[in-house]
Amino acid sequence: MENVGSEKDWENDPVEGDNNPSHDGREPKNNFNPAMKNIHLSPIVRISERALEMGPAYREKTGKDFVYFQRGEVDFPTPEYIKDAAKRALDENRTKYPKSGGEPEFKDAILRKLLDFNKAENLTRENIVCTYGGMEALQLSFKLFEGGKAATFAPYWSPISENFVPFLQMDLTEIPLKEDFSIDFDMLDEVLKDVNIFYFNTPNNPTGKVFSEDEVKKIAELCYQNDAYLLSDEPYERIIFDGKEHFSAASLDYDNIISAFSFSKTYSMTGWRMGYLVARDPKVAGMLKLGNYSCTAGVVQFLQYAGKEALDNREEGEKAIGQMVDEYKRRRDVLCSELAKVDGVKFEKPEGAFYLFPNFTGLIPEDLQGKDRDEYVFDKLMENGVATVYGSCFGKNFGDNIRISFSTTPEPVIVDGVERIRKAFE
Repeated sequence: MENVGSEKDWENDPVEGDNNPSHDGREPKNNFNPAMKNIHLSPIVRISERALEMGPAYREKTGKDFVYFQRGEVDFPTPEYIKDAAKRALDENRTKYPKSGGEPEFKDAILRKLLDFNKAENLTRENIVCTYGGMEALQLSFKLFEGGKAATFAPYWSPISENFVPFLQMDLTEIPLKEDFSIDFDMLDEVLKDVNIFYFNTPNNPTGKVFSEDEVKKIAELCYQNDAYLLSDEPYERIIFDGKEHFSAASLDYDNIISAFSFSKTYSMTGWRMGYLVARDPKVAGMLKLGNYSCTAGVVQFLQYAGKEALDNREEGEKAIGQMVDEYKRRRDVLCSELAKVDGVKFEKPEGAFYLFPNFTGLIPEDLQGKDRDEYVFDKLMENGVATVYGSCFGKNFGDNIRISFSTTPEPVIVDGVERIRKAFE
């Protein structure tokens, strides 16, 4: 079987070259925007595509399927009541140009949800912009400070450094979390003195950490004191375990807070590309609405009506969310129980989302350095039919970690996958 750790040509971007080529040897007239040359396809996507390509050959050789621990997809179908709402909206010809920033009915449903679930008061339609997924909400928010300086806790979701920051030609400062994923607030305070925007994700991808109310309030306070915007990314707000509670920065009355939300994980709507942002300052929301119009001209009407139904039908929504979270908790418990049996692996049990970020330092040869060390565990697991994501994707200090997603792996697959991990290091 092919060893994907030898060349990794599959990681390269498909288009290379410094400038738009001239066909007759002359100096090129048009230089490409550096921002477009510096963005990359997320390593998570590249790894996923490569693992899927390797799957048939691995099955032919071993008689086993690949174990896909690498991507944060959701394997639950979109609940029927949401799909039915989209069909009704189409039958009602909700297919015209949408209202800039979002349909009033959709925004009202969002406001009800924000008040009831997030305890976010004193908001109006003017504070909300409907977006194509949380991705657009984040890009628009970073766009406010194009060419400026950003910071985030590390480890962090890889598209921050692979996509948003290079696309907007920003500098990024990583603030490493402690070994137990707690915060060094003195370091945060110092970094924020020279930062325009701080990206914050809770529940966290890739660690599964759920930041407490006290932690979120302290982060918001320091951002306000240092005149830095707080961009709070909250797509996993409903995937919480063990009695933990999600606390949203949107509930805090600071005018420098922008919160990004998504339907993708909560309602199994990853492919629908449905999200919204909440800016505490309506003037900021107004700018982001114009940016939204310039990029996409708004989310199509029939999707918004499906989103409204997702939020307003509490009975069906809570039933679907409850079933999903119960299943993810079972998967998490099995994964942690099995991985605890692998000598040399350390991890913090995730409190939310559907990721585990174990450390493999005890199983990595001490003399390995650089990229060889960063990808050592990843390579051995790929050779044994287990796709994960190497930790350096999520920050420069995490090369000894990998991210394991249990979002699409039933319990028997998890047991098999961890057994392969154990055997890979025998």
